Amino acid sequence: YVEARFYWQVTHHPGMRAFILTHLEEATRNLYQIMRRFHALCPPPVKPHTGTTNSKELVFDKLDSGYLVGTAKSSGVGRSNTLQYFHGSEVAYWAEAEEHISGILQAVPDAAGTEVILESTSAGAEGLFYKLCEEARREHSDYQFIFTPWFWQQEYRKTPPAGFEMTAEEKDYQKKFGLDAAQIYWRRRKIAEIGNAWIFRREYPSSADEAFHTDHPDALWTR
Repeated sequence: YVEARFYWQVTHHPGMRAFILTHLEEATRNLYQIMRRFHALCPPPVKPHTGTTNSKELVFDKLDSGYLVGTAKSSGVGRSNTLQYFHGSEVAYWAEAEEHISGILQAVPDAAGTEVILESTSAGAEGLFYKLCEEARREHSDYQFIFTPWFWQQEYRKTPPAGFEMTAEEKDYQKKFGLDAAQIYWRRRKIAEIGNAWIFRREYPSSADEAFHTDHPDALWTR
């Protein structure tokens, strides 16, 4: 969604720059390829003329707009640019996150039409991403807090076999979030696949509190 949104912005308005920053080179390539796929399949009437194109940059020269990508492993990345759209991906797993955020945000003018979108899988109740989320939840910052539970994804379901019966815990979970049997069975199979319910709650949380405050299986105290 973010890559589609930003691609539309930079290809329909002159003088716009979008920048993607992720935690790993592979993740950077993956997101950059999504954007390049949009460009490759863009219908000719609205496809902008391409100037510079390489593994880190795609410039639409006649519009003076473009896309840049980087990885949060070197200090100062993105600091020297002037950006209108910034997408920070897996922010909770950035090395030196505070330094990167402080530098990048200075490159995005506090002006109408600019956008900063920060997203991540949770890494627990600590670090910069957790702090930013908590401030946004309390409406103590300019960010809008958005949480997407796993069960909003329609493909996260699996037809239960004949005789499928839910455990007491699964029945409580189903009632709490209004899920159907196919979603509960998908959850059961996914927990078996990835090892335990603790990892599932971190990777596929049902609420923001669950994402940030999941009990560790080896903890002395649990809820």
